[in-house]
Amino acid sequence: MSRALTLKVASIERETDDAVTIHLKQPLLRKIKYSAGQYLSLEVEVDDQGAKGCRAYSISSTPGLDKTLSITVKRIAGGKVSNRLVQQLAAGDAVHTLGAHGRFTFAPQPGKRRHLVLFAAGSGITPIFSILKSALHFEPDSRVSLVYGNRNTDSVIFRDKLERLQRMFTDRLHVVHVLSQPDVPCRHSGRLTQQRVSEIMQSLPTHSGRPSEFYACGPNGMMDEVTGALQAMGIAPEAVHMESFTPAKAAPQQTQSSAPKQVQLLMQGQEFNFAVAAGQTLLEAALANGVQPPFSCRSGFCTACVCTKLAGEVEMREDHGLSAAELKMGQALMCIGYPVTDDVRLQVE
Repeated sequence: MSRALTLKVASIERETDDAVTIHLKQPLLRKIKYSAGQYLSLEVEVDDQGAKGCRAYSISSTPGLDKTLSITVKRIAGGKVSNRLVQQLAAGDAVHTLGAHGRFTFAPQPGKRRHLVLFAAGSGITPIFSILKSALHFEPDSRVSLVYGNRNTDSVIFRDKLERLQRMFTDRLHVVHVLSQPDVPCRHSGRLTQQRVSEIMQSLPTHSGRPSEFYACGPNGMMDEVTGALQAMGIAPEAVHMESFTPAKAAPQQTQSSAPKQVQLLMQGQEFNFAVAAGQTLLEAALANGVQPPFSCRSGFCTACVCTKLAGEVEMREDHGLSAAELKMGQALMCIGYPVTDDVRLQVE
């Protein structure tokens, strides 16, 4: 695992009743480099006994624009880490980070002319917000449309900031709010279903001569609806970039009752052999046997523990962290991966 870096909290900004933005001071000699859309993995003490939890939170600041490195955290019922960060963290406190990770990224190209269509629901707005700001500030000839689903106006994270950006970029930013339980008159009420996404797409401003690219982040159900709508419209898969915010599922049923499997791991020129018990992930087994592959979030989001299958079969709880092309190449994530056969051979770059 990467060596942790300690960052001081510069300030905490309340976004909604259950979400805050944590602004972190970057050290002068060891600044964290990141791209719009990535995660910051944090290691946080969650009780008085010193127990720690490691979670990945999307970065809401934008590289090259914002002075602080900022993450936005929404409190989850029963979530020890999110509750600690939202309810107890204060300016001057220290947090330990394992760095920025993630493949859901946006790289602005100043000379490019394109139409970015961004979809988000709930706290899925966090990486989308970073991407949105990057496009508006560093791609002056591009246009941005944001479709953002929430329960009501009080639950809209970055509401004031989005309104300010709309005033700043009147001709370049178009925002569509979709409220499932609207508390104000709302053109689009309900959830982001496939039909509603298709209707909204038809109502967006047309930008002839500008190729469109699509970014979406939110719960799996919403992502399925957006994907279905875009596929039905004939959007090429390579123009669609997705990030799921749904926690990984439990271990696949067929792995929970299986016998231990032998795994061989090639890493940094060395060969490691270890057994993976029933219900144990590849990462858990490796760590239990003194092997230290790279990892951070343990949830399949950050993709720091990606490996390549050289032999055997591995099943994952989720595949949202990897693209279809990467899965076809035989890549897998150790933190949510389970060996299915007894001849699994993996390589970590």
